[in-house]
Amino acid sequence: MLDLDHDTIVALATPIGSSAISVIRISGKNSISTVENIFISIKTGKKLENQSTHTIHLGYIVAENNNLLDQVLVSIFKSPFSYTGENMIEISCHGSDYIQQQILQLLVRKGIRLARPGEFTFRAFINKKVDLSQAEAIADLIVSENKISHEMSLQQIKGTLANTIKDLRKKLLDFASLLELELDFSEDHLLFVKREDLFSFLQELKGILKDLIESFSLGNAIKKGIYVVIIGEPNVGKSTFFNQVIQEDRSIISHIEGTTRDCVEGEIILNGILFRFLDTAGIRKTKDPIETMGVEKTMKKIEEAQVILYLFDVSNQKKQKIVSDIKKIYKKYPLKNIFAIANKSDISSFHDFENFKLKISNFFEISAKNYNEVKRVLNALSSLFLDKLKEKKIVVTQYRHYEALKLSLRELTLAHNAFNKGLSVDLISIYLKEALRYLGEITGEITSEDILKNIFSKFCIGK
Repeated sequence: MLDLDHDTIVALATPIGSSAISVIRISGKNSISTVENIFISIKTGKKLENQSTHTIHLGYIVAENNNLLDQVLVSIFKSPFSYTGENMIEISCHGSDYIQQQILQLLVRKGIRLARPGEFTFRAFINKKVDLSQAEAIADLIVSENKISHEMSLQQIKGTLANTIKDLRKKLLDFASLLELELDFSEDHLLFVKREDLFSFLQELKGILKDLIESFSLGNAIKKGIYVVIIGEPNVGKSTFFNQVIQEDRSIISHIEGTTRDCVEGEIILNGILFRFLDTAGIRKTKDPIETMGVEKTMKKIEEAQVILYLFDVSNQKKQKIVSDIKKIYKKYPLKNIFAIANKSDISSFHDFENFKLKISNFFEISAKNYNEVKRVLNALSSLFLDKLKEKKIVVTQYRHYEALKLSLRELTLAHNAFNKGLSVDLISIYLKEALRYLGEITGEITSEDILKNIFSKFCIGK
């Protein structure tokens, strides 16, 4: 696929199966002339080749022997003003499987090749209609499941990340080029770069890259769904809380301790963000081997989660132990978002520990039997992540970008350290070149065939 040939390609752009309409997409230098040979305009004498770009024409697709296949709309997009940058045609036909296949087979008989997965977007990349980060965002947009991941994909398609990376790369390239000049004129001992300017720029660039790297944990979580694990001792109301969250009786509720022995998962969307809730086995020491396996699984899920909801029974008389357990959780998972939830407030209260509550940012007293009280927790949860998003101008969502940013930061740190130690300019120049290479991989200014294969093979056929 990566050897860009000049074939004209065709694919179904809409899902396979019967529907009201289907769209067949064609791209390449022969797309308009080929469709011209099988299209009869309702307006007699209208030639597609003579029509303006971005126009739509009503007519019929006719096979050999003048067999009428369908009445269609033909949309014309002329190079370079198309998605791929090539001449393109989109045929909107009736959505019968039979009609779709008949038109596709007719076009293949006329010399047009069936497209490979992602080939339309690959051509858009080669023809500089999109950069590599924008191409990846298009793939994300197609599979986005909620409002926020949809918005993040659109921001990346608009070039928010790409423009930032290109701007940083240009500035870095300017400094690297001047250092190269110094090496060329080393015998003359000429300085083309003010050392204080280079030092200041490296500091600034490292700070920007660190912010982008840190944003990945948030962006990746929102893209895939934020994992929220509900933990606590047995019989504190975790399953009742979980069922209220997803508004289904998914978890079994019983007064018998250890009823939940495996993780139960449910998804909800809160203010445009997908959350994946996990009801877990109660954490306690037990001789029951099955329950022990459930507890071990709970501990693994805690490590994977972005949010921990620690539920405890407010009517429990061992309040000092509860406080101790909460402190242990905060100490063990300092980087996770932790909510302490005092359940069964309809029975008792946690008023003896007002000072302790003030030290915890996310503390709630609720009755899990009351949905409105559970909703207070959910509102706080969604607000937490919406606020985090507002703090970030750009959010990195692709692991490939995250890795490239980390590698670029590593090289800049080496350059910075070399500068501080007064090491040679040629060594600093090598580090800057490597940093430039990794930044260029994000947008596709510098790339490899393996990276391109991996990215475009994930697209559907027709995109």
